[in-house]
Amino acid sequence: MEYSGNEHEWLAILNPVSGGGKATKDRTKILAALDAHKILYKIIETKEPGDAIRFTKDAIEAGYRKILGIGGDGTVNEIVNGIYLQTAAKPIDVVFAFMPVGTGNDWVRTIGIPTDYMGAARTIKTGNYFYQDVGVVEYQNGTNRSKRYFVNVAGMGYDAFVTYASNQKTKGGKKMGKFTYLANLFRCLFRYSFTKVKVIIDQQEPIEDTMFSLNVGICKYNGNGMMQVPHAIPDDGILDLTLFHRLTKWEVIKNTSKLYDGSFVKEHFVSTHSGQQIRIESEPEIMLETDGESLGTSPFEFSLIHRGLKLISTLKNQEI
Repeated sequence: MEYSGNEHEWLAILNPVSGGGKATKDRTKILAALDAHKILYKIIETKEPGDAIRFTKDAIEAGYRKILGIGGDGTVNEIVNGIYLQTAAKPIDVVFAFMPVGTGNDWVRTIGIPTDYMGAARTIKTGNYFYQDVGVVEYQNGTNRSKRYFVNVAGMGYDAFVTYASNQKTKGGKKMGKFTYLANLFRCLFRYSFTKVKVIIDQQEPIEDTMFSLNVGICKYNGNGMMQVPHAIPDDGILDLTLFHRLTKWEVIKNTSKLYDGSFVKEHFVSTHSGQQIRIESEPEIMLETDGESLGTSPFEFSLIHRGLKLISTLKNQEI
């Protein structure tokens, strides 16, 4: 990739299958919004998983310092990983902007980016920087240990099980809306088993129990608008943890609607915690997803880079 030499130019990475192909259908509208706000960009389209990571790394190493993502939560995750895997610049010196075109758009629900194209382009033009925390998770990938960066929510157990099943159904850009996701959620419910889990937060006394699902969040939402980590604040330097202990499958069904407003945390089978380092072990192993991307299995080690992502948003950072 050849850098144009214009420090104001963005590399725009578009995922054409995001939103069930909506990004392709709306491509003209998306570019028109950027042009209307006189945003200089070069656009490149992904073709397969991992492309946005590679394009981001290559662009930064070629001289770009502004990366614009156009897609869904998976596109966000790949670009953030590209920013952190490159070695040409400090990650905090790279500016990240985003135009949401996904089906869930869970990250932008917290982060203050408009979901309409003109609004998103207008936000980019403001140049208002928001410094967000970045999560880091180490996990088992077959016989190897791997690492992934994330900026929204990491789900384990049932959450990751449902995400994996949903991702299998949406291969090739098929769209999965809220109701289709819920139907898949309930189908998975009758195939999933509870697991013995040990959680260690900041080297404190372990929490050991038979658990259903776990979420570590920097932001609040995942699963197409479910507020599974309602206490999360994206720039406070803290990882928030929601644990779903043993409950009946009827309780899962009965309380699903409470996931959308966060009121489920009052239930007897839920506990919430926070810390800066979290280790999760299980027997047998459980699955992991971050920002909707299915990854590996336990054990997991979570840590945090405080305000490690420089993004353009309508939000303002809290005072420290």
